[in-house]
Amino acid sequence: MAEFLIFHYQRGNSTLHNTDVLIKLAGMLCFSILLLPVSLFRLTVLIPVIVTAHLFSSIRMRTYIRESWFFIIMGAVILVFNSLSSGSVITGVLRAFRFFLILWMALLFTFTTDPMSVSSGLYCLLKPLRFIPARRFSTIIGLSLTMLPLILDQMREIREAMLSRCGMSPRTPLRNIIRMGIPLIDGILIKAEDLSDAMESRLFTEDATPPEKQSSDRGYIIILVLLLITAIILLGEQFISGDGFSGLLIKPY
Repeated sequence: MAEFLIFHYQRGNSTLHNTDVLIKLAGMLCFSILLLPVSLFRLTVLIPVIVTAHLFSSIRMRTYIRESWFFIIMGAVILVFNSLSSGSVITGVLRAFRFFLILWMALLFTFTTDPMSVSSGLYCLLKPLRFIPARRFSTIIGLSLTMLPLILDQMREIREAMLSRCGMSPRTPLRNIIRMGIPLIDGILIKAEDLSDAMESRLFTEDATPPEKQSSDRGYIIILVLLLITAIILLGEQFISGDGFSGLLIKPY
């Protein structure tokens, strides 16, 4: 398809496209660790990082505005419910902002990373860890990333079919979700069954060894630098909380 679809890989020649998949996986890991608790300090540190990564990705956000309304509504729901449950609007705002940062990170990763390279990158990254089944884990993640664009395409087809038949009304959002959800689940199950049959016919097993991706020494140095920066941020957060600035740290339940 010629148009850009959210959470779909798009070929390109940007700096982030040409970055080693191992570095991007390590960056995703560090980013996820730092976003586990809701912390104003961590969000303040991560915003410039993700903005810089976006500038090197050649992504035009306005091309995704139409497909982002669902996630905007989800962010508003997170804001309202967390504000009511915690009794603090600031907590709701920070948790909603964390939600959008996670989506932004996922968009950058899926836009610039070929799903076929993720399995080999994960296998290479997890192979030294003997207590983790690297083959099985990398295969599962690779299949999940392969199914995600198919699910989004299915959602888009169902939505356009309903709009063409005047089957969606802004006055009944819950009914719209139900009408989309039932055929979406049915379509996902059919696609998963077709994928399973195709893999079985090719004698594919969960222990299939992904092709190992060789990374340069420079790549491993960058990964170590990312881990070091993450450790520094965590230690800096502990220093701030120990100096009486614990108000900057808002923990989730």
